[in-house]
Amino acid sequence: MKTMKLLIKKSILIASLSFLSLTAFCQAGRSVIEKNNNFKVYDNYKLIDTLNATHEQITKVHELQRLRQLIKEHYYYEFPYAGNLGIKFNNNGNIKSDVYEGLNWGGSKFLKSIIIDGDCAVELSALDVTEKNAAYYLYRVIQNDNQELAPWTKPSVFKYTADKRFKYAYLGRFNYVPGQVLKVEIYNTKNFKQQDALLIDWRKVEAANVGGVIQFISKSFHIPDNGLLSAWLKDIKHPAKKEKRLILGKYVTITIPGSLNFIETSSINDIKFRLGDSLQNISFGITNGKRLYNYRISLKREVDGYTDSIDFGETNDKFVLYKEFWKNPGKYKITFTPKIHKHGGEPITLLHKLDTSINFTVLPALDVRHSIPLRAVILMAFVLTVIIALLFLYYRKRQKRFLEAEAQRRQIATLQLQSVRSQLNPHFMFNALAGIQNLMNKNEIELANKYLARFARITRSVLDDGNKELTAIEHEADLLNDYLQMEQLRFGFTFNINVDDIDQQIEIPAMLLQPFVENAVKHGVSTLKDKGLITVGIAKNDNDLILSVSDNGKGFNDTQTTGIGIKLCKERIKLLNSIYKNSTILLHKNVQSNNGTLITVELKNWL
Repeated sequence: MKTMKLLIKKSILIASLSFLSLTAFCQAGRSVIEKNNNFKVYDNYKLIDTLNATHEQITKVHELQRLRQLIKEHYYYEFPYAGNLGIKFNNNGNIKSDVYEGLNWGGSKFLKSIIIDGDCAVELSALDVTEKNAAYYLYRVIQNDNQELAPWTKPSVFKYTADKRFKYAYLGRFNYVPGQVLKVEIYNTKNFKQQDALLIDWRKVEAANVGGVIQFISKSFHIPDNGLLSAWLKDIKHPAKKEKRLILGKYVTITIPGSLNFIETSSINDIKFRLGDSLQNISFGITNGKRLYNYRISLKREVDGYTDSIDFGETNDKFVLYKEFWKNPGKYKITFTPKIHKHGGEPITLLHKLDTSINFTVLPALDVRHSIPLRAVILMAFVLTVIIALLFLYYRKRQKRFLEAEAQRRQIATLQLQSVRSQLNPHFMFNALAGIQNLMNKNEIELANKYLARFARITRSVLDDGNKELTAIEHEADLLNDYLQMEQLRFGFTFNINVDDIDQQIEIPAMLLQPFVENAVKHGVSTLKDKGLITVGIAKNDNDLILSVSDNGKGFNDTQTTGIGIKLCKERIKLLNSIYKNSTILLHKNVQSNNGTLITVELKNWL
């Protein structure tokens, strides 16, 4: 570290050099020139004659003279654009400290900040405050945003400059406290626009604590940001596993999915991932950021034997590294370096001893496509075209007849299927209306009203679907849930609807399970009241979907299931099998006396 004495000497030298140059003073077109200890003030390019100057001009000349003298006495101000607050670093002759300029802050980013690397004290002054206007000013000093060292106070202490020519407002001395940040504020109560503030930070400059996530697009999960999801950059590759966790007082076994398919990291110090179309960018966050200095960001790349570096500027918060900069397989290193600079225009200081680096390796994609010579592509295309043309001509007539016959058969089957659906929907509605009538006859008006509300919702859903033969699993589950809640009002049983972790937008035949659920209510649990249990399941088995309905009733035989609903459902499955040649729908019934009934519908090769 350098001593404060050297720092003060440098400040005086820099200030003296700045006085030698012509500097525009923005307010009212004034400018200042100082050369060979000759101080001149100009107003609109005219030298101010102090014998004939206006009161405003005299006031400004005195203010600039007082400012020049305070700077000579080691108060830090920007000449001649000084704010109200000035600061002097007091080392008592033996305390070593380095002082740096911090980032500008405040709403318009014009307020100053100071970083002190050491344990020197500071003294504060107010340039615009005089004994005449001191009653109009208030200032305060806050420590670490949680304690007032000096509450709102009127400046009351005034000191003479060393040459005894000027007085200035002295706001006090504040000693070093480890980890301390002081905020000094001052304003004119008659003109709030005349305000100034200063941050003084004694905290040590720290290395950046950086965390990163790699962002990717999910094709199956489009919420919340059009499928843009994140995974920790340091996530270790692992398979799916099961864990027991305490939830609501009970241990529940949950499945933790395996790491994403592009992650290849085997050690936290050896980050690897594979390229893929889904990858978008890497987002870095500095968790100990928001300080009064920035971190310079640089990226080193080693790709195909070549090495280069890119400077991305600076930040003290977040940084997004877009895929454009790591789109090729290779080794990469991103570095965050604290960037500070001293007063008076000294060169920027990069504290490389506090570098924070993250190394990662980009691996080739698993589905790399190899290029084929253009001549070979043209030859293959010509041969393929000839073969396709010959096959087309050979099978054209035969295929045409076959397609016409198949289209006619599918049209007939579709019409028959629509006819079955048109019979199935009124059958369900008639049964529901019979339930409402039953409740009304029992004078259970409140239950009847709730039943009717559920029925109205189901009816609306059925009518909205119209003649759609297929519906999403999610919609089918909601419809069954509404129906079972409706029947639960009459019979008091309990029910569960279990849907495996599958894409619920997959479509299945609409109302395929509803007749079997209705049968489970009517023949299975209607007499069991609150002891009755119906379970509906939708599960995945390889490429098959397994739909099931079970109850804990006493069981029933075929003679009890000759109702129109079950018959129509069997006929409908038969027609569906005739339309969907690549998929087969199988119906299984397992009846055990006094142990309930299990109905299973298998949708083969449906996924």
